[in-house]
Amino acid sequence: MNNIKNIILQNSINAKVFSLGKEVYIVGGYLRDVLLGKKAKDIDYIVRGDIKEFALELLVQERKTKVQNLLDNATIVELKKEQMIRIVLKDGMTLDFTELKGQLEDNLRERDFTMNALAWSPKTGISDPTHGIKDIERKLINAISMDNFRNDPLRLLRVYRFVSELGWKANSKTRRIVSQLTSNIKKSAPERITLEFFKLLNSKDYQNALEMALDDGLLVSFISSSRKRLSKNISGLPHIESQMRKLPPIYKNSLDKPFSQELTYNGLLRLEQMLSGSILSENRLRLSRSILERLKITHKLATCNLSPRATRRGEQLTTASKMFEAFFEAKDALLDILILTGNIKLLKHAERFKKIWKKSFLTAEEIMNITGLKSGVELGKLIYRLKKMEFENKLKTKKEAVKWLLKKE
Repeated sequence: MNNIKNIILQNSINAKVFSLGKEVYIVGGYLRDVLLGKKAKDIDYIVRGDIKEFALELLVQERKTKVQNLLDNATIVELKKEQMIRIVLKDGMTLDFTELKGQLEDNLRERDFTMNALAWSPKTGISDPTHGIKDIERKLINAISMDNFRNDPLRLLRVYRFVSELGWKANSKTRRIVSQLTSNIKKSAPERITLEFFKLLNSKDYQNALEMALDDGLLVSFISSSRKRLSKNISGLPHIESQMRKLPPIYKNSLDKPFSQELTYNGLLRLEQMLSGSILSENRLRLSRSILERLKITHKLATCNLSPRATRRGEQLTTASKMFEAFFEAKDALLDILILTGNIKLLKHAERFKKIWKKSFLTAEEIMNITGLKSGVELGKLIYRLKKMEFENKLKTKKEAVKWLLKKE
């Protein structure tokens, strides 16, 4: 607490913001992370007066300096719905500016949780009207009021996002508020729900957060599955984690990388599991095309060709032929399917399939020259058959592939 001023002002951007001589405060998660001794990234400010004018002045003043320009190539964005000005730095860091209206403490009391209802400036020090510092020390997520959640229902989901992200507990009062207002989440835009849900799935304590959200009745308010089905999906998550731990390092290294819409690859696998059995078009989520296509494939195959139950019974994938057909249908979701169905043991076969599919004995041009076929459906069928025979070890060399084609003719 004593060195918070030094920590904040060591950041040259903060130092520049406060040097402009305006009434401005740092608020929210950045301040919370500083108090926790964590490395904070994005910064939220509240400013008395015209926020657009303030942000532009900050950029102008920074570009006049002769030292390294941290705001060089920064982009300024006006978010009208949020009544916010955002500066996006070239490294992805964001600076958000909202206007301070009325008294500072009144503004803080309108926020979501006590841990986020903090403000700091060099002149005033810390303002903490809702005793958020005590809750931070206790690692407690504590809602300020039910009305604040009614005013912005997305805060209902943020409870569990913070449970996942911070590993903290939500107190009983906060969970009661959620239980009483669950249907209000439908008033939030699908894009906002999606972003919060993806942050939850990306974070370390996601399973505990999902279990709490299910118990409190929130998940069924935006996912088109029954409580029973969602409970079953959550109970299957540890199995997915165990499969991911068995992956070779080259695959493990990609798990935390972004896939789409800020969702990481391991977050995508969790999403595929959570939405299993749901009607994708009825979930209150706004999904990118790449995520939606993955979900369609995994929903189809995770209960079909590659189900663990089927493979244990010996009904599927007992032959190279069945394996090839399943791998072909899985396309880019092949690794997802192996993980979701507990078939990591087939990874070597999957890697071989991908190599053959990328480059087999004969190119399309060579096949056309041998057969006289032109590009089209018949050529596609022939390419598929040749690749399949290679995968099945029925063709072991290019010479054998050519001989088979000539014989077929």
